[in-house]
Amino acid sequence: MIKCQFCQATHVDNTIFCGECGSYLLKEQVRETDALDTDEIGWEGGAVNKSGLTSVQEVSLAALRLKIGSKHREVEVTFDKLTYILGRVDPISNVFPEIDLSADGELAKSVSRRHARILKQRNKVLVEDLGSINGTFINGKKLVPYLPETLSDGDLLQLGKLPVEIRIYTQ
Repeated sequence: MIKCQFCQATHVDNTIFCGECGSYLLKEQVRETDALDTDEIGWEGGAVNKSGLTSVQEVSLAALRLKIGSKHREVEVTFDKLTYILGRVDPISNVFPEIDLSADGELAKSVSRRHARILKQRNKVLVEDLGSINGTFINGKKLVPYLPETLSDGDLLQLGKLPVEIRIYTQ
């Protein structure tokens, strides 16, 4: 039996993806994929001006607003849950992230099914890459998979090639 490291569901040996959360289960085997070249991924955003913005560590969080892609589709996260998965829906693999980026244009094809998660921890908002193929970036800096990084108001998050502008609202 194989136990999922994320949701603790058990599956028969050689199950590739968790039926509960969609996580990849075969740790010891190398995943085959057609990853983008590093030059092809690159950093899509411009310089981010951080002057005058409030750090989320000093205030109480009310909500988070994501402006996604070139059309600036807005998604509001109210933190009624502590964790939100960002990715693409795949009913065949039974993957249904809380924030579905499937319909956010051509750049959304570079987003993994379970790409990253946003979580609230005390008075901080963190983002964690979930081992995505094309990476997660904050203001051009690539995140180390499974190592949460703090998000601040005005940050430009990039999932693969898809830009996501972060706005943090406080109480």
